[in-house]
Amino acid sequence: MNVALTYNVKRNKPSVGLEKQIDIEFDTPQVTQAEKEAIESFGHKAFLVEADENAFLKLKKLKGKIDIVFNVAEGLWGEARETQIPMICEILRIPYTHSGPTTHTISLDKSFTKLVLHGANGINVPDSRVVRGRDYIIPDSLKFPLIIKPNSEGSSKGVMDKNVVRNRKDLKSRIEVTSENFAKEVLVEEYIEGREFTVAIIGNGNPRVLPIIEQKFDFLPKGMNKIASFELKWQYEDSLRDLHDAYDCPAKIDKKLEEEIENTSREIFKLLDVRDCARIDYRLDQNGKLFFLEINTLPGINPSPDEISYFPIAARTAGMSFTEMVGEILNLACERYGIKFDRS
Repeated sequence: MNVALTYNVKRNKPSVGLEKQIDIEFDTPQVTQAEKEAIESFGHKAFLVEADENAFLKLKKLKGKIDIVFNVAEGLWGEARETQIPMICEILRIPYTHSGPTTHTISLDKSFTKLVLHGANGINVPDSRVVRGRDYIIPDSLKFPLIIKPNSEGSSKGVMDKNVVRNRKDLKSRIEVTSENFAKEVLVEEYIEGREFTVAIIGNGNPRVLPIIEQKFDFLPKGMNKIASFELKWQYEDSLRDLHDAYDCPAKIDKKLEEEIENTSREIFKLLDVRDCARIDYRLDQNGKLFFLEINTLPGINPSPDEISYFPIAARTAGMSFTEMVGEILNLACERYGIKFDRS
């Protein structure tokens, strides 16, 4: 089988400057090469297609030569950038892995996702408001502390430790910084004090929930907020001698909470029409109430055991190698399209 691997290239090192975080979600050449080798290990031929401004022409030339696209491209820019490769594939009628354009569009918009899920079968979401310009109003009903996030970003891009605020002065300042002087939408959300979990889920129909991961915060310097901030992901985690200090997998939770997280994850997967795989983040407040935070329908799959990439960590804990994980995602997509090939 011939497979086109679509990807974006990370060319910059992580930086606290928002203008330098533009490609933070993209993959290094080493990750892309590992994905290519995993695909080829099953006897397939892989074509590398960088998802740049010429992606449509590249895939158009490959039409008729490839059977499916293995898509891990985050998209270049725009409020629906994750839909760029799926839309091209839809236009060219080329099968592809992961979710469709509508699901990617909804899931990238944190506020819209919460609107879709709020109240659905007991799914709890934090109260929030979106700021789209200078004439914003934050109602008194939104209780401090609050956290400010870019509304359509991932990988903790723009989520700095200072974004947890406890008064209106700091709120105003961080809104202006995070919105890049109101050039981008930001989400102002009630901060949920408590434990944080991330859940990798894979499959279609009755998807499989991989071992639940709990994000740990004890390694952060005293006084820092217990959030998966840019600093945590790109500064303090990288300096750990033992990466297991950053997480527990499987999470140390009782069976009741485990079942609640698993059932909620499957429900979200179904409601958003997610395909093949995703990663979902939650907070558990101090009263034991579970809150959905966000979903990543293009979860990072860095193969290195020396770096933290939560979807592969959950897969390894479940007994799947990186190659087996890539193969399962590819096979799931092929089954959806009725693509048959020799799996011997």
